[in-house]
Amino acid sequence: MAVDPYAEAEVRYKVLVEERRVGNLQPRAFRIAVRDLAVLDNEGRRWMLGPEDGIWYRRENERWLQADPPRRLVCPSCGHHNLGRHSFCVECGHRLNRGQ
Repeated sequence: MAVDPYAEAEVRYKVLVEERRVGNLQPRAFRIAVRDLAVLDNEGRRWMLGPEDGIWYRRENERWLQADPPRRLVCPSCGHHNLGRHSFCVECGHRLNRGQ
């Protein structure tokens, strides 16, 4: 089963926030750990969660721009992560629910 790297980073970010909140992670270590959650998309663009706000940013032309990452649709039948442009699961052919 494919893994959505953006969703995985968001889950790990929440864990890091909780670790910082309870005092198990110093501010500098938190920022470094969040930086390490960066994701490269298929076009080579770097995506990163903002350490203090948990919002996605995309690196473009030497600047960080707030943006929504390319999401994947999870097939309710087999759990495969499909690109947002697909209407049917590429793994099993089940119709994808765009309301997810």
